[in-house]
Amino acid sequence: MSGSSTTNACNHTQRDDLACCEEMARAFRALGNPTRLGILRRIIDGGMCVGDLQDELGRSQPNISQHLGVLRDRGVVVSERDGTRVSYQPADGRLGRLLDLAAEIFEIEHP
Repeated sequence: MSGSSTTNACNHTQRDDLACCEEMARAFRALGNPTRLGILRRIIDGGMCVGDLQDELGRSQPNISQHLGVLRDRGVVVSERDGTRVSYQPADGRLGRLLDLAAEIFEIEHP
């Protein structure tokens, strides 16, 4: 509609909006895997190392590391080294709320 004002998260031209949508799609693709969501859910309340995640999720160390790499590359998780131990935590504390909201919207019960 010409002449009407619209509000959106990016609030730019159409071209900028497409770029914004592409960035959002990349972020959601990073979360679009059950193992990566499982990792994120487990680290929401505190950092965990690969070995702990491996035990919790029943996956191999290389598999957990690969998924953490995707999450780290997309800026979803950050790592912190303490000696030989590397702990992973959410890059933004609001990610827990995002998971809760998604479960609520899609009527998915989660512990």
